[in-house]
Amino acid sequence: MKSIFCLLLTLVCQPLIAAELTISEGYLRATPPRQMMSSAYMQLTNDSAKDIIIIGGTSVMLKAIEIHNHAMVDGMMHMEHITALTIAPGESKNFAPGGLNFMLIGLKQALVAGEQFSFEISFKSGESQPITLPIKSIVN
Repeated sequence: MKSIFCLLLTLVCQPLIAAELTISEGYLRATPPRQMMSSAYMQLTNDSAKDIIIIGGTSVMLKAIEIHNHAMVDGMMHMEHITALTIAPGESKNFAPGGLNFMLIGLKQALVAGEQFSFEISFKSGESQPITLPIKSIVN
């Protein structure tokens, strides 16, 4: 009986961290044929009472998902890989062109405007949160 209670408690508590991260205004950039990379943008808000640490993401449709940021180095704009991004309680992080983004590396197929793409955001805790975003054209 004790082991059943522990199992049930584990199942109930498992999604708590992911459920406390609100994702809004998200989209991915469409890609031309044979382009193997794209970016995902969104606003992430920590609705919990503790830090949430994001380390990237996963999808069977690509090789890797990394957090990147643009930074000015010696007068030149560079993209840097961020291995862990902490979002404090009540804080929001805006992933937008020219700033933070999820870099999708090694796409297995082109991302077509008007379709959707699913992946999981990975947390340092080992948990993940599924997300599905629309794909938008970078030219309007």
